This record gives sequence, C-alpha cells and structure tokens, in this order.
Amino acid sequence: MKPVTAREQERGATHLRRDGWQVAARIMSLFDAAASSHRRAGLFLVLLCLAALLPGMFAIPPVDRDEARFAYVSRQMVETGDLAEVRVGLEARHTRPLGLHWIQAGIVRAAEAAGYAKAPRTIGLYRLTSLAGGIAAALLTYWAALAFTSRRAALFAATLLVSSASFGVAGRLALPDMPLVACIAAMMGALGRLYMRDAVADAGGWRLPAILWSALALALMVKGLIAPLYPALAVGALVAVDRSARVLRGSAPLAGLGLCLVVGALWFVLRHFGGSDGDPALRALTGAVRPVFDGFRALPGTYLLMFWGMFWPGAPLAALAVPIVWKARRLRAMRFLVAWVLPAWILFELLPAKVPAQLMPVFPALAILIAVAVERGALALSNTRLVRVLWLWPVIGALIAVLALLGLAVFDGTTSLLAWPLLIAGFYALVTAASFVRDYGIEKATLLAIAGMLVSGFGVVQLVLPQMQSLWISPRLAALASRTPCAEGSGERIVAAAGFSEPSLLFAMPGPVRFVDGEGAADFLDQPGCRVVFVERRQEARFGRRAEWLGLHIERGAEVAGFDPAAGRRVRLSLYRNAD
Repeated sequence: MKPVTAREQERGATHLRRDGWQVAARIMSLFDAAASSHRRAGLFLVLLCLAALLPGMFAIPPVDRDEARFAYVSRQMVETGDLAEVRVGLEARHTRPLGLHWIQAGIVRAAEAAGYAKAPRTIGLYRLTSLAGGIAAALLTYWAALAFTSRRAALFAATLLVSSASFGVAGRLALPDMPLVACIAAMMGALGRLYMRDAVADAGGWRLPAILWSALALALMVKGLIAPLYPALAVGALVAVDRSARVLRGSAPLAGLGLCLVVGALWFVLRHFGGSDGDPALRALTGAVRPVFDGFRALPGTYLLMFWGMFWPGAPLAALAVPIVWKARRLRAMRFLVAWVLPAWILFELLPAKVPAQLMPVFPALAILIAVAVERGALALSNTRLVRVLWLWPVIGALIAVLALLGLAVFDGTTSLLAWPLLIAGFYALVTAASFVRDYGIEKATLLAIAGMLVSGFGVVQLVLPQMQSLWISPRLAALASRTPCAEGSGERIVAAAGFSEPSLLFAMPGPVRFVDGEGAADFLDQPGCRVVFVERRQEARFGRRAEWLGLHIERGAEVAGFDPAAGRRVRLSLYRNAD
C-alpha cells in the first residue's frame, strides 16, 4: 500500500476544515437570526425540540418497565373512566401522583373522539406529554437564563439542554421526568429573578410568586414530593452562604405553601376514596428520595461518571467551565446557579440507590453556567490543553452508533442501510467540530457538533432501534395472539403468559393479561372460553407436567424468541391453546 504523504494529509485536513467551515457558517447564521429576538428564539427552540424528539416517538414500541407501567395506568383511566383508580393488571398502584395520567388520558380521549380507534394502544400519544414537557423545559430554561445573561447566551444554554442525550431519552418516554424538568426550570427561573433584584422595593409584584408556586403545585401533581426538593436544597444553600433569606424575599411563601397544601389534600382525598391499598398515602411520595426507591445500587461518584453520557455533547464543555465557575463563585449569579446544581447532586451521590433521571432537573443550570462562561470568553481554547476533552464528542457519538448497529446485527442478524449515511454524516460533523474547534471557536464548533448529533440520532432512533425486533417482544406476542382463531361462541380471546411478566405485554394486548407460572398456565387452559397462553421455555417443564396431570390436549403454535432487556436475558415463548 502506498504511504500517505504529509502533503496529502495536509490537503485532506484542509478540505475537512473548509467543508466543515461552510456547514458551521450556515448553522451559525441560523443561530444568529434566532438570537435576534425573543420570538425567533422561541420558534427556534420549538423547532429544535421537534427535530430532536419526534424521530422514533411513534416508531419505538413501549419500553419496559417504567414507561409501559405508566402508560398502562393512563390507558386504564381511558377505558374505565375512573380517574382515581391506579392498577397495573391486578396490582394496585396507589403510590403515584395522578396529574400526568390525567393529561395522557385526556390526549388519548381526544384522539378517540377524532375517530382514531387505536388511540388507547398507540404509545406515541402517551409520549406527547413528554414532547410538550421538553418544549416547555427548553423555553423555560431560556427564560430562566435571561435572569443571568444575554439573549444569545440564553438561547445557547437552551440549545445545549435540548441536545443532551438524557433530554432525547426522557423526551421520548411516557414518564413524568421531562415535565418535572420544565417545572423545576420555571421555579428556579422565578427564584433567580427574585434573588438577583437589588432593592427590597423591586421584590414586589405577584407574577414571579405566581410562577414559582403554580409550577411547584403542578410538579407535585406530576411527580410528588421529590419536586420541591430541588428548590428547597438551593434555597437552603443560599441562605447558609449569604447568611440571609434574601432568596425568599418577595416570594409570598405563605400563599404558596397554602396552595401546595391544597394540592396535597386533593391528592390524599383522591387516594383515600379511590380504593387505596392501605399503605400510608405519603409513603410513595417520599419513597423517591429514600433508599427503598427503584434504581440500582452504586457508590458515590456514579452520577459523575454517568454525566458524561447523559449530558453529551455538552458534558465536555461543563468540564471546561468548572475552573471559570470556581473563580467567579462570589458573583451572585454564579452562587445561585451553583446552589441549583451542587446540593442536589451531592445528596443523590450519597444515596445508595441511583436513578439517572433524578439528575436531569439540574441540567438547565449546568447549561446556563456553560453559556455564561462562553459569553464572557472564558472558554477561549487557544492556550489550554483541556480542549482535548472535546474529542469525547466523536468518541461517544461513535460508541452510540456502533452499539446500535451491533445490537441490530447480533440480535436480529441484519442492518439498516438507510441509517449508515446518517450515522457517517453525523460522525463526520462531530470529528470536524472536535478537530477544528480552535479555528471555529467554541460556540460554532458546539453548534456543529449538535447538528451532527441530531443527524446521527435520527438514524439511531428512527431507523435502527425500531428494527430491533428481538427487543420488542410484546408487540410480536400481541400480533401472534390476534392471528389465533377462536371457536364460534367461545367469547373474546383471553391471554395469559408464564415466565414473561413485562408490563409492555399488558399495554400491547387489547384485553387483560394474566401473569402465571407454568402450572398456572395449564390451569388457565383448563377453563372454558377462547384461551391462549404464552409459555417461556424455562416454564415449559412445569407446564407440561401439569397439563398431563389435568389430561389436557394442548396444541402448540408459533414461537417468539428475543432478548428481554429489562430482565437482561434471552427468552423464547411458545403459544399454546387447548386443542379441545
């Protein structure tokens, strides 16, 4: 092979720099136009959220386990009309706030009224609340940032938030995480404006307190008592550092607390008269901040490691901004933003259980801190070796793309030809941004990296993940059950599953599903009616022995094999029905 000469290498780098410069210049022109007015900035952020979140929203099936459970509760509200009863199958779920369930049920009911009969089983409709929450989070981060910096920097901060990997994940799941981020941004934006005011006379007015407490009330209805934890920790830190309650001046705390008590009383009454399972009504509201809440157990420092992936591509910029933030820590704006981030982060690091979504409400503050540092020229990179950390842009981007394609090849034995050009183009943009950041400047390079992330992200979530049929077992089981004929006069089809109890199966089936073991599957088929049972291979021996003891004549149908990511194992389920 002929070696590449230094001149050829230089020529290739020149072409890469020139092509990247042209693309980056066009992106920069668009960003400049968006930053010229608040209206254009808002429109830019809405369109950016749609570009970041809509791909895959209706194509990716329900994700186990939290999303499928949450969406199924909302679906039950639609089907039964009971807005207070919360159950997953036969299991009572009286430990969750109801606000987001009501909103999701309203969206699905509206779609049904418009003539869409499949609305209750269309997961994308339930995810619209997260899309709306994402748009609100972006706009409210922009609004919150305006209390500390210019319009251009505020737009840059909101853009960083929208481009983060965790934003893309939470914005596509029918969960309350993204609406909570929006509520926290609204609360902290109002508190920040109250804190930045200079005179006591300026602290009057009702608008900021109304925003603060209405956002908190909404957060309580959506997420529970974890919502006030973030502003409470920030206020406590500021009171301790300032040795005064300046941050609360003009916040109308008595009226706000009264509103929150009304919301809490409403929730308690609904739970008490909605078929409570006997547990204390407040237990689950506080459970999310106690060691017993769902998550994985890990040592302190785990969130710091996860942050590099969760806030990608903005995480390297956060690392570059740390020294600047530390030097400017005595500035009032910096104190407030650090108080928004640090106390909550430390608390969650110390808790033994780690839930990645808990870190997201501090990301708006991190984005604003980065934007402030960029605006003041503190991230000029001509004389620092820390610029090497920006190579995490293409490294993490390539890792995501490779894992997606590798999963498609390993589990399904195929690939997505349409996704390859998008993944390559996105990787090209990320490499260019990291290579020539000194030439482009940090703002232009970051916007180019974000554009590359959006292009490659479209390929992953719209063209690769939906094709991973091995991961989406429940829709395949539902389709198989629907093709199984029932004898005339046997009634509606009743389905059970042994060895596979993921809530996505509840959501995928048009009717109820019973989760049993192998012996219970045989007992299920022994009853009259049109009955179909799916038996996982680990339960087949018990199922066969029980069926033989009962004298059943069973008929085996098609088989569905795949990988259950929630359980972390391969599964193989076979359809059985009573041959008689």
